[in-house]
Amino acid sequence: MELDTKNELCAKCKKSISVEQCHGCEQSFCSRHFMKHRLYLSQQMDELSKKQELLQQDLNRDNFEYPLLASIYAWERKSMRKIQEIAEKARDDLEKWVEKTKNEVKISLNQITEQVRSGEKLNDYTELDLQKWTKQLEDLRDLLVKPSTITIVEDENPSSFIRTIKVIDKQPASHSSIVLEKHESLSRKSIDPVQEHFVKMYGPCKLSEEDHVVTQSSYRAGLSQISGNNQYSSGRHSIDFLIENKGIKNMFIGIISSSHKIISPTFDYSVHGWWNLDHTIINGESKGVDSDEIIQTGDKITLIIGCDNHELQLEHHRTKRLVQLPIKLEVCPFPWKILVRLLTAGDSIRILC
Repeated sequence: MELDTKNELCAKCKKSISVEQCHGCEQSFCSRHFMKHRLYLSQQMDELSKKQELLQQDLNRDNFEYPLLASIYAWERKSMRKIQEIAEKARDDLEKWVEKTKNEVKISLNQITEQVRSGEKLNDYTELDLQKWTKQLEDLRDLLVKPSTITIVEDENPSSFIRTIKVIDKQPASHSSIVLEKHESLSRKSIDPVQEHFVKMYGPCKLSEEDHVVTQSSYRAGLSQISGNNQYSSGRHSIDFLIENKGIKNMFIGIISSSHKIISPTFDYSVHGWWNLDHTIINGESKGVDSDEIIQTGDKITLIIGCDNHELQLEHHRTKRLVQLPIKLEVCPFPWKILVRLLTAGDSIRILC
């Protein structure tokens, strides 16, 4: 500061003659306001010192990293949640596939078990049958232990920093159908759906709807026997039936040799088929246990006539059961015809076209 000799007025009060000049702000002040101006500068210096100390403290604690670290932590948590969601979805899909596969293998195993029991019960099996059943069981085990239709794939999208994974079933069809298609005895590939209609043989039944529906009129008049119009000597053929009404007695669905003359209304040794899935007629004789709990009103049933491999199959769609009977040509020679027997008044079955 230096003495002002130009008699300038104080920059603050504009009254007193200035006696000092500040070289920082280049203003002149009287003695009183000059002291206040210096006090103000001293206060500013104190504030500056405090900021300096705070900055030194923050520098020592690396406080300047905290906002950036918070952003990184937030990104990490968000990414981990996304990964967990993707992994959980993949696990859930895999668990559903495993459960579905186990159910389908169970169905196929039941089908094979039915064939084995039938062959063992009738003592009618060869080395070829044993090899076929063994191969079927091995294939079913492979579906569980070494599944070839399921894989885990990683997202190859280059724009995605976190690549997703997902469970892919390369074979969308059910595994039970895979097993069925692998083995000729259960194959549907060569089955030809056929057009059929009923032909009354005897009994108190009535045909309707262009002979596609048969209904039992009376139980007192006895059993009704109805055949089909077609004759079968080669190939594999399927006929779909709908149980429109079923009473307390079971219905019979099967085949009869059209070359045989009927000896009685209830017995013919060429008759083969089912009163229900556990009660069969083989060579005209009843085998198994009668039950009214399996086949019910509204059920769809498919009869599969296998002429080439001399077998008969019945598929019950609601329970997903497929049962099978071997046919000996010496007791049931070609040609074959479908056969339906009804006992209870009001029983009705339809051929689905």
